[in-house]
Amino acid sequence: SSGINAEYGGQLDIQVHDKLATRTVVRAQVGANIQTFLLDLGFKLDYEVVMKGKRYKTKQIETTIYKVQKVPKQGDVSSTTDISSQSLVEMTMQVHNLTDPSISELLSLAETLKPIVKLEKYDPNRTTAK
Repeated sequence: SSGINAEYGGQLDIQVHDKLATRTVVRAQVGANIQTFLLDLGFKLDYEVVMKGKRYKTKQIETTIYKVQKVPKQGDVSSTTDISSQSLVEMTMQVHNLTDPSISELLSLAETLKPIVKLEKYDPNRTTAK
């Protein structure tokens, strides 16, 4: 299917556990004219990045391991460069309520990864483009 995958990660809804927080995320496939639409709404393009990596899925948990790369010239993804030598690991799952027993599966997976992955909370306000 053609189009651009857009994702909006809303504000932190609630802190459930010291390693687990909930956030409303909206994912949608949008047309190629999304940039024009956003510019018409008054948005300015701040910077452009490419997330390059792999996504793994179990029944309920989605794990993505990727590097964030800078796009030197808008729209030209042929010569991207890594922003960092480190990879990001993101684990997500959809639950309908905070008492869902499958949340323990996500926490268990996080504990399993602890020896090989530095677990830090993601703070989008700390992220800056250079």
